[in-house]
Amino acid sequence: MITAVIVTYDSAACVGTCIGALREVLPNAEVLVVDNASRDDTISAIRAAAPQSRLIQTGENVGFGRACNTGAEAAGGSHLLFLNPDVVVTAVDGQQLDRLLASQPFGLVAPAFEGEGDRRRRENSWVSEFFAHTLDTIRPREWQRRIGRCPREDAAWVSGGMLLASRDEFLELGGFDPRFFLYYEDRDLSRRYRNARLPIRTTNAIRGRHTPGTSSMSDGLRVGPLAWSLLGWIQYVYIYDGDRTARRAARATLTTLRVLRQGVSALAALRWSRARRKARQLDELFRFLAEHSSSSDPRFCPDALRVLQELA
Repeated sequence: MITAVIVTYDSAACVGTCIGALREVLPNAEVLVVDNASRDDTISAIRAAAPQSRLIQTGENVGFGRACNTGAEAAGGSHLLFLNPDVVVTAVDGQQLDRLLASQPFGLVAPAFEGEGDRRRRENSWVSEFFAHTLDTIRPREWQRRIGRCPREDAAWVSGGMLLASRDEFLELGGFDPRFFLYYEDRDLSRRYRNARLPIRTTNAIRGRHTPGTSSMSDGLRVGPLAWSLLGWIQYVYIYDGDRTARRAARATLTTLRVLRQGVSALAALRWSRARRKARQLDELFRFLAEHSSSSDPRFCPDALRVLQELA
């Protein structure tokens, strides 16, 4: 049996559709929702969509990875289908899925998203990640960033937005690393699967549609996602490349972001509206990083926050 683990946080706008579609195409799946202390009508939406679904309320926002781990530990199924609440499962090939679930070792399997094809992504170089966290912050949202695909299992990672795993394998490897709050936990998990010589694959047995950015309410500047992505990267670099490289990454990134802030601030002075928004976004990003690096809460990205505090 499959247990669908859905992590919600202020997801009232989409979680009902997610659960409804899941119950239609995978009626035998156990639905388990882990809610990270939503402030909107998420709980009501869950109960309206599936009164018999299992609901775990964490009482606080414990992040994506920890909430997934909570769901995995409570799951009754032999396999876990991790789903973002803004994902709609559109089709299931029952015979193909049965063959897939019988395979051993199982590894990580990325179901297909409409229009994406192979969802395996390649590990980016240090330089590529650096540019993603600096120049990409001033990229207009409508300019889509190109995603590097990677058909080779020995260098691939898969997103946790819709991900299928064996419960036993997942728990044996420790699940998602609880140090990550949001972003890079799936890349870290994929790397540990690769190190354990477990396969990373894609499948058409389950297909879905993803509408990014609708899984939770967020501020219009999207400062939180930018900041947690940056912290997740530095934490990831610290884990796999050590303290020295993490410091280099953090120092280069912060220096470049400060230069970018000066540039967009100059353009904002010329009353360019987009530049004013980007200047505000970068100001809020620095404020977010300063507040969290001085926080006494060491649960999330602790090594990244310590590095930033020492560089302040």
